[in-house]
Amino acid sequence: MALYGAEGIVLGARSWGEADKVMTIFTRERGLLRAAAFGCRRPRSPLAGAMQMFVHADLQFAEGGRLETVKTASVRAHHAKLSLDLSALAYATFVAEVIREFLPEGVVDEEFFDRLSAILTAFETRNPRVTALAAVLQTLAAAGLQQSYGRCLHCGTEITGDAFFHAGEGGALCPSCRTADAADFPAELRELLTGLSALNWAHPAPLSVRGATLMAAERIVLAHVQELTGHPLRSLDFLTQLT
Repeated sequence: MALYGAEGIVLGARSWGEADKVMTIFTRERGLLRAAAFGCRRPRSPLAGAMQMFVHADLQFAEGGRLETVKTASVRAHHAKLSLDLSALAYATFVAEVIREFLPEGVVDEEFFDRLSAILTAFETRNPRVTALAAVLQTLAAAGLQQSYGRCLHCGTEITGDAFFHAGEGGALCPSCRTADAADFPAELRELLTGLSALNWAHPAPLSVRGATLMAAERIVLAHVQELTGHPLRSLDFLTQLT
């Protein structure tokens, strides 16, 4: 049974057996993977502290067939502030579910790993709603499932000013290509979506957004996510209770 080391961030955990968990972990070296953490639910287990949501750790795995096995773990960051802020925790849990849904297992993406680490730090210091929206937009882009906001879907013209949005086709339409079932797509909304899609987490620009515009952006992105999954996301129940 070959052993290997990896830097990882915990994005999912479910109880298994009497004292074990099946973990979903995004790693720098091997992308998204699932692993068994035997005995980690016992209080004195050396894995107990690391096998918690959003923990960033150096891990040792044993290769397996269906599942890897977590052998050792050394915590780099707990992101403990998330457990103290219910709203931030709910939005971060939503982002984790989106990542599990759309990023394939075993595909290495070091750039996204660094982005994910920065996103979790942002949840501890910035507006969780805006952080979650930017994180989901960038996750969809990493999976090749992003919508088009900056150019017309039909003619390719760069969108300037107010335009229209067609949810079924997945993007913006210029006034010349507008269809009867396209919704209004104000410039303020488009600029918010394009800005968050390209947000630099290391040096985020100051952001001022009206509540109505943020809600409109959330509706567009959430509708796209649910259309892609074909089923409700469990984390949305938690979010709905908070809003």
